[in-house]
Amino acid sequence: MKIRLLSSLLALGAFASVASAEPITLRFASAAPDGTAWARLFRAMGRDVESETKGAVTTKFYFGGIAGNELQMLDRTRRNQLDGVMSGGMVCMKLSPSIRAFRLLGLFQSREEASYVLGRLRGTIDNEFAAAGFHNIGEASLGSDMLFTRMPINSVADLKKARVWYWDLDEPMRAQLTAAGIPAVGTAVEEAGRAYEDKRIDGFLAIPAAALAFQWSAQTQYLSELHLGFLPGCLAMSNHAWDQLTVEERNALTVAAAKFQSRLETIGREQDQQLLNGLFARQGLKQTPVSGGFASEFFELARGAREALRDKLIPGDLIDKVTGWLADYRAEYARPRNN
Repeated sequence: MKIRLLSSLLALGAFASVASAEPITLRFASAAPDGTAWARLFRAMGRDVESETKGAVTTKFYFGGIAGNELQMLDRTRRNQLDGVMSGGMVCMKLSPSIRAFRLLGLFQSREEASYVLGRLRGTIDNEFAAAGFHNIGEASLGSDMLFTRMPINSVADLKKARVWYWDLDEPMRAQLTAAGIPAVGTAVEEAGRAYEDKRIDGFLAIPAAALAFQWSAQTQYLSELHLGFLPGCLAMSNHAWDQLTVEERNALTVAAAKFQSRLETIGREQDQQLLNGLFARQGLKQTPVSGGFASEFFELARGAREALRDKLIPGDLIDKVTGWLADYRAEYARPRNN
């Protein structure tokens, strides 16, 4: 009888301890503006995590760069002021040098190509994150950089006359634009619109979704669908924050992130189709076709710029691997490219 009573009391004590435990709140930051499709998807992921963990894990999001730029967010995560960063590429490249390959000019021409190479690199990316003290919750392809400008861009000569904006944290893109002889001006994302208004730049190098989210498409007059670089995203979480979760909670977060990634890529494809097939035109953007001559000339310029980064910002053997994988993919799916 005493043994049963003691067991009951211990069980009740354990239950009370669990029941009274405070939920863990994971704090994530992003440069994505609140109110965008990206922000809605992040919040949906948070609700999935809370639901699957029965409230044991909740989430808090800081949108619009209020936690600083991406590298400042990374620093705050290292100091445990944040638990993770929902990165539009800059933190991803900082933690995983291999991800820089996606910023190579003229290399990736579709989401499918980028997703294929991301899959081949996933183990390497995970290991690079771990070596930097972070856990890679997941990565996704966000889209191809295009040109949103105040004048039409119909040739490499036109491109070399335009002062193109790039994200100031994007060192691989800065280095390649410089090597290619393309005038480039880097600013923070939040300052880009003002730079255009002040005529410090003539246009933006941006994925369509970002041009819409930051309203650059409403400022500019022309869109060239030349695919320049490719923007990868990732969800990076500090090992300190990851380690405080139970196995079940980690599984719940991983599943929610995978669902988020699938939704993000689906919505991204749909959004690109809507924007490029009418919505941008209704906003007043004139879409200039990319001639075969312009494409060939640009791809040749891009090859030279890529070689300028070889064994500097990007290892040469990584460039060779990625171009080899792309050749295999295009051969299998009969997608010939000039680059």
